Amino acid sequence: MKVDCIGLRKIFNSRGEETTETTIFSGDKIGVGSAPSGASTGSKEAKLLSLDEGIKNFNKIKNKFVGEFSQEEFDLLLMNNLKNIGSNLTTALSFAFFNLTKEDYLKKVSGEFPIPLGNVIGGGVHHGKTDIQEILLLPSKAKNIFEAIETNFKIWSKIREKYKSEYLGVNDEGALVMNFGNEEALEEVSEIAKEYNVKLGIDLAASELFSKGKYNYKNKKLRKEEQIDLIANWIKDYKLYFVEDPFEENDFFGFKELTKKFKNKCLICGDDLFATQVKRLNSELANSVIIKPNQVGTVTGALNCIEKAKKLGMAPVLSHRSGETCDSTISYLSLLTKIAKFGISQIRIAKLNEFIRLWELVDIMGKKPRIGRL
Repeated sequence: MKVDCIGLRKIFNSRGEETTETTIFSGDKIGVGSAPSGASTGSKEAKLLSLDEGIKNFNKIKNKFVGEFSQEEFDLLLMNNLKNIGSNLTTALSFAFFNLTKEDYLKKVSGEFPIPLGNVIGGGVHHGKTDIQEILLLPSKAKNIFEAIETNFKIWSKIREKYKSEYLGVNDEGALVMNFGNEEALEEVSEIAKEYNVKLGIDLAASELFSKGKYNYKNKKLRKEEQIDLIANWIKDYKLYFVEDPFEENDFFGFKELTKKFKNKCLICGDDLFATQVKRLNSELANSVIIKPNQVGTVTGALNCIEKAKKLGMAPVLSHRSGETCDSTISYLSLLTKIAKFGISQIRIAKLNEFIRLWELVDIMGKKPRIGRL
């Protein structure tokens, strides 16, 4: 793909924070990409810079990015300049380049769609009453992508209506903020999820809870060994199928013990643990991995991590961030994964509606779209 010209601008994400949008011109084609940002971020994520500094530095080297490139070549050039422009710019630029060629990408996918993993009740640093950052729904029995998205919405709406007196609003990710504690929230969602034959999951974002050698909940402090027991009990009591970041990013022992115990019953998923870095993947620590392109800085980096995870027998989960834009690039990338963690409501609907369009497009291409099975 020939890059003729690149434009940069500052826009706002779903939290009202400044982020970057880029436009790449190639003949009569235009590719646009914008970068999300996270509230709970791991220490191993790709380097961020202030937008003003990144844009200023990029404008000095912009001419390097004009010419003929493959996605891999363009992304390699971005990574070689990561230190000076930051992963917020590299992500937006990589997305924009990808969106020039996404029709070619679609020709390579199998037609199998990921199951949308939706955040129904939120807490932690995303704001809410629970220490658990996300209580998640996985409609694994849905017949098509529309039904899967609709099922998550139905449960989200039913909880809001059934517990009106406990409903306090929505958080950064459009998840319900309910006046529930951890176990109460798990119990209520578990009961309603059973009615819809939906699997349950959580993202604890435990690095945010960990301080001075202990996991600090609102009503208790747990040692590392006690944390293993707590999560194991939650998995058994609420039949959890997906557990993300149950330990802080350096608690390798906790991850290894939980994975060993539940690897055939539950997806123990690492986010901060792996930070979408290929060299950090380890199937002994977890049997699933969160893929966030802006953690690694490019589309190529994310795709390499997906490929390596599959080779290791780990389930890759393409994920949004808490500070999102209307960019739907990750809807395309997730067609190589089993699960897509894109939320349920508000700005997240941009990515979910793109799924519905992609389902029709894949059908027109004769690839027989279908929801993948776990």
